[in-house]
Amino acid sequence: MSGILARLLDITLPCGGYAVQLVEAYFDESGGDSGSPILCVAGYIIEKNACVKLDEEWAAVLQYFKLPFFRMSACAHGTKPFDMLAIAERIEAEKQFIAIIKKSISYGIALTVEPKRFEEIMPPSLEIGSPYTFCAHACLAAVKAWASETKYDGKVSYFFESGHRSQSEANALMDRIFRMPKLRADHRYASHTFADMKDVRALQAADLIAWQWYTDHKRRMEQKKLEPRKDCFELMHDGPYHALHY
Repeated sequence: MSGILARLLDITLPCGGYAVQLVEAYFDESGGDSGSPILCVAGYIIEKNACVKLDEEWAAVLQYFKLPFFRMSACAHGTKPFDMLAIAERIEAEKQFIAIIKKSISYGIALTVEPKRFEEIMPPSLEIGSPYTFCAHACLAAVKAWASETKYDGKVSYFFESGHRSQSEANALMDRIFRMPKLRADHRYASHTFADMKDVRALQAADLIAWQWYTDHKRRMEQKKLEPRKDCFELMHDGPYHALHY
């Protein structure tokens, strides 16, 4: 298991480069995705060697806390597999994961949209697509802008979490964009892959920022708290992020 990401990166980025992990996150009070008032798409740009190191260190923290995988919603609410940990242990685990992220990433991307309002405002269009397609496209645009601003001229491999209901839509979006030579070059495209979050642990890091940015927007929507959670602030306050609430 520990070598899956390293092997994927060696295949897709044999001469080095960057990996982008994007996670689609729908949440409601029950933890499902049906009829959620908020959609968040978020992830990280991580240099290849740093990504492999993140994967190794993430695995070590999981092993220490006897966790098979990390899911931020489960950590926050104490549901499986975090139900065996006391709240202080859950907080400590998250602190360690945040520390790994902060020293590993080159850039973070987090976008939220309210699907119902989006569909009321935006006219149906193949160019814009669904709320998810809109956010995914905006994430890709952020990667392109980052590459241009940093003058990065190497390759980028894109990783999406597999099994989501929007997988076919995301794949179609990527295929459309990367079929065009100029856009393929602008996005520094090497490959895109749908992977199991339990195997590619960098996707678990993306899940952490997706949950935090979703929760921040939810708190603002409900006018409960305008300031971010302490863990959200710790994760994002001094890091390079492109983060928007649409």
